[in-house]
Amino acid sequence: MKTIGILTLLLLIGINGSAQTGADSVKVDSISVIEIKSDSVSVPVPDSLANLVGSAQDTLVPVVKKPVSVSVNAKVKRCFRAFLARYRKESQVMSDRWDDIFIPHAPAWIRSDADYFKLAMPATYYSAAIEQAMSIDGWKPDNPYVAENPVRDSVFQVPRLTRTADVDRAVNRQLLSFYLEYPYLVRKNENDLKGLEPLSDKMVIRKPRKNKVMPLLVPEREHSMAEKDLLVIKPNFWTISGNGYMQFSQNYISDNWYKGGESTVSLLSGMTWQFNYDDKQKIQFENKIEWKLGFITAPSDTVHQYKTSEDMLRLSSKLGYKAFYNWYYTLSAEFKTQFFSKYDTNSDNLVSALFSPAELNIGLGMDYKYIKDGVCNLSVLINPFNYSRYSVASDRVDPTKFNIKAGHRVENQWGSRLETTLKWSIINNLLWESRLSYTTNYEKVLAEWENTFTFAFNKYFSTKLFVHARFDDSVTLEEDNDSYFQLQELLSLGFNYAW
Repeated sequence: MKTIGILTLLLLIGINGSAQTGADSVKVDSISVIEIKSDSVSVPVPDSLANLVGSAQDTLVPVVKKPVSVSVNAKVKRCFRAFLARYRKESQVMSDRWDDIFIPHAPAWIRSDADYFKLAMPATYYSAAIEQAMSIDGWKPDNPYVAENPVRDSVFQVPRLTRTADVDRAVNRQLLSFYLEYPYLVRKNENDLKGLEPLSDKMVIRKPRKNKVMPLLVPEREHSMAEKDLLVIKPNFWTISGNGYMQFSQNYISDNWYKGGESTVSLLSGMTWQFNYDDKQKIQFENKIEWKLGFITAPSDTVHQYKTSEDMLRLSSKLGYKAFYNWYYTLSAEFKTQFFSKYDTNSDNLVSALFSPAELNIGLGMDYKYIKDGVCNLSVLINPFNYSRYSVASDRVDPTKFNIKAGHRVENQWGSRLETTLKWSIINNLLWESRLSYTTNYEKVLAEWENTFTFAFNKYFSTKLFVHARFDDSVTLEEDNDSYFQLQELLSLGFNYAW
């Protein structure tokens, strides 16, 4: 049995704090002294260790119970106390640094090792730990008849190439134990780490640059500049756009054509200007001017050489204030009339003329807008309060054909109005422009649906298909017509330009 040395006794005295500062001896009052039989000396042991030692050594027996003093060299005591103080300080510093995740760089005594990355990451489930525990790959029975070669193991000192794999197996065993003991702490899965890449070399700062602070505190000198050299760019919230077209068609039929008929020439033109204001926050102000004008020769009309096939001038404006999302409180106005006069075939009976008719709509409501640049532009205007005014300026025009009672030249109506406009690029070269309006005074309905399909061959040439449907149950039906539905269609080819 080995003898408990003096250093062990001093450690016990230092831990219990029973040493007297500045004395050469240590007194222990009321302690049980046991004797350890050995070849050298008997050493007193405190009560706190008597039971522990007694359970491990059958030869320990109580001897005496009285104050005992042990003489210790003062130099040894000072060195031992200094050692304990330094140990406590260094262990505390190491503990603080280990727990501090905000240290910009690790101290010299902490070396990073990529082989232990699984222990440095947040608690994550790795399937390799389970696969390793359930696998028997590489296992082979021990052969007690094969002796180790000490010469080979000591002479050929080469780097252990399997260190990373060995560390990974050890880490997997530790993780497996952690999964079994604390499964509720494992919140992540290794699938969450897929796709993560290390920082590129450009983002890693090899050596931080040391900047001098004092020059940065010196204010820059003010440079004077003449007013003529200043360039102030103000934001422009206005956008101007438009498009124009001119379509032409010609049909020739000889006088002796077996099916008969007549030669015709038609010309259709149109223009659209838009002046829009948008501050990108609350206010939108949209203005549009549209006109369409078409002529066709009429050989069968002995009174007129040509007739107007299409004639329309429309001015519309909308002032919107954003309410929420894509909805705007909107005050809208629209005015529509025509340019030229139109007559019945082979007659001077005037059907329509400038400001005959003229239609004015003013409404208050909300406007929903959906815009996808280059693809779709949708506007749905709902006016619960709408004022409509229909008028005829010429005495020669029948007002009953334009929503006006017989004997009157002006008709005022209050009601509601719905107007939907759509501009949709169906494919790369095919554009659909549609406008649907529905106006009612809760007794009569006036609805129009205008559709324009434009197929552009290139920037300048295109073909257009116009389809205009109309429903008006306020007009007086003729004897040979018992329907309130009206339809107009035109297909043409010609010049087109947009800006």
